[in-house]
Amino acid sequence: MKKVILVFVILLNILINGQIKHIYTGKVDSIVIKNYSYYDKETSTVNDTNESNSIQLLNSKKLKGKQIVLLNELLKSKKSYLPERALLSHFNKKIEFFLNGDKIQDITISTMTKNITIYNREKLIYKAKMSSSLEKGILNIEK
Repeated sequence: MKKVILVFVILLNILINGQIKHIYTGKVDSIVIKNYSYYDKETSTVNDTNESNSIQLLNSKKLKGKQIVLLNELLKSKKSYLPERALLSHFNKKIEFFLNGDKIQDITISTMTKNITIYNREKLIYKAKMSSSLEKGILNIEK
């Protein structure tokens, strides 16, 4: 039984590390963090009769050089991710990476569930739960 658990842990570690390597942290023209108000049936209250979905941009911030370096360091760290995920599809924060005017990476984050989903050129490359250090780091970068 111990061998089965050990093999499972090793395979999970390989899978997580392999996916993290695909996160783009190279040269970019700009990185923009956008905050949204996200409302849908999953995030509604018990007696809520409103059944419409709503996603509204609240604000956005273009990161500067030092902030980009710090964000890339956070994204490269294995300690930034937890191997679990909530089932809700909610998100309220987006980090967009641009190179030569094209969006090359898109990260969606839910501060409610702590889910993080990373797309590289529209292709899903990683889904996990962000650690508290990643969450705090992103909040500090936004200040």
